[in-house]
Amino acid sequence: MSCAQDDEGKLENQAYLDELLGRYELRAAYLENPIDLNGDGIAGTDLFQEIEYCNMSKHLESYDCTIIKRNIQEIAFDIPYSNNFNNYQEYSNCLRDKDVGRQINIDSQNESVTLVPNEFEENFMLTYQAKLIDFTWENRIVYLTLEKEFYTPNGEWATVILHMEYEWVSSAT
Repeated sequence: MSCAQDDEGKLENQAYLDELLGRYELRAAYLENPIDLNGDGIAGTDLFQEIEYCNMSKHLESYDCTIIKRNIQEIAFDIPYSNNFNNYQEYSNCLRDKDVGRQINIDSQNESVTLVPNEFEENFMLTYQAKLIDFTWENRIVYLTLEKEFYTPNGEWATVILHMEYEWVSSAT
């Protein structure tokens, strides 16, 4: 029982946080414009079809994203990047994965999540040929839009817009 209206609002806010926080798995990764990344001569937009894995690469089906709220509010997620050999400027078209993070601001009162500008985190992502353009969360799905560079089989860099969709799977972080 409650004597104040605020108590009902707190339950709604907790419900929002319970829906938001947790671990998400990659369900879709697609490009705005077709590109041939796997060298089969057929350009496509579905990254699951176009990717070529390296030895010990993490498969896209295993990519995850986590939204946590501890001392800091953060989103951590996997992104693909073009493999380079022994930190030299020799790249290949097979893809590796990198876990990157961004600070977020969770406003449970207004039920919104926004990125916190952070030049260090933005520059770190650039070393993996990625720039996060947009982040949204809705109905337990994280939507990420990245400007991404991939090294193609013909030895050129292609800049694309990559959309990644992560779906909530667990409250454990």
